[in-house]
Amino acid sequence: MVIRTRDTVRTSDVGEARGALARTHNVTELTVDGGGGSFRFEETVVASERLSLESTSCTGTVSGTVRTGADVVVTWFKSGRGTIGEHRAPIGRPILFHRDDEPFRWISFQQDTLRIDRDVVQKAAAERGGWAPHPLAFKPYHVPEGATLAAWWLMIRTVAAEILEGPAEVTPERDEELTVIAAAGLLTAIPHWPAGERNASPAKARLARAEAFMLEHTTEQLTVQQIAVAAGMSVRGLQSAFQRTHEATPLEYLKRIRLQMAQHLLTEGDADTVADVARQVGLPHLGRFASAYHAEFGERPSQTLRTARGSR
Repeated sequence: MVIRTRDTVRTSDVGEARGALARTHNVTELTVDGGGGSFRFEETVVASERLSLESTSCTGTVSGTVRTGADVVVTWFKSGRGTIGEHRAPIGRPILFHRDDEPFRWISFQQDTLRIDRDVVQKAAAERGGWAPHPLAFKPYHVPEGATLAAWWLMIRTVAAEILEGPAEVTPERDEELTVIAAAGLLTAIPHWPAGERNASPAKARLARAEAFMLEHTTEQLTVQQIAVAAGMSVRGLQSAFQRTHEATPLEYLKRIRLQMAQHLLTEGDADTVADVARQVGLPHLGRFASAYHAEFGERPSQTLRTARGSR
């Protein structure tokens, strides 16, 4: 069995916070500045050997140089300010550590970090791209939008739910399956190619072609037959591939992508009506949209929109 360890640190002591960060992250030149006021730090880490999820909040300033080593490391800020290298980390968008030694500075922040075994990511990329397993280059500091961002958040919700709420012991097979799901979500969100090449080329694997077709035509009324033809697969083969990789049928996966896009539009608070958002994401039947949205997120879309407008 694979053991998922869980470690939580809550402290108002700068030195204790620094020690916790030093244990969690492979960081050189690590500094933690409490800012002279009331200092609070909290970090929860749930990890297996292949996959870990870290949630950190800090009222001070943390800086240093991260060494990614054997993992691909991607982070996203919920609040605060941060830079990775010379690039500002956007709120609510994943940003990848691209170099093995990358400087960072995070100020009064809430942030989550996902670490994925690099070998698993490279193997998944090779299967999707139709090349031999090879070190990867990623588009520097790419910020996904639209359907690819929705695919990222769908993966995070799937992975986080199991890591945070699932059992502490899982089979090696399930640990590998979840790591592959995480890798697939990352590779969908961030353009990549074998190191040494100049830029990304279209993925050759049939499943990757199916995913790309769906993300390019997310708001259109697609059928599973159309997706299969675009990917060069049989309907049965397409269904099996999606079940293995996304634990959903192609149309279930597509609907969840649309719902993620809808949630993003609603939480921005700029939408005129829920019906407008439903049409924008390709779910024009308002009653069905509202029911599916409630099943996915636990609240009605009108409530999400009201909350967003109120917070603004």
